[in-house]
Amino acid sequence: MPEAGEDKGPTAAAEDTPSTSAGGHRFCYLLGLSLQTFLWFLLFLAITVAVLVGGKLTEFRYVGF
Repeated sequence: MPEAGEDKGPTAAAEDTPSTSAGGHRFCYLLGLSLQTFLWFLLFLAITVAVLVGGKLTEFRYVGF
């Protein structure tokens, strides 16, 4: 039988802490994923616009678009 001041061990101490950090990690993960998806979308949109109107944009004529 454990004493009143005795250490409970690593598993019991982990069970005592609230699991609020899991929600924070999920929020940060979803925020980063959505930001990365949005930035990739902007990159491909810029490439598409550059290819479609490449003859009108002077800068893109020199790089092969």
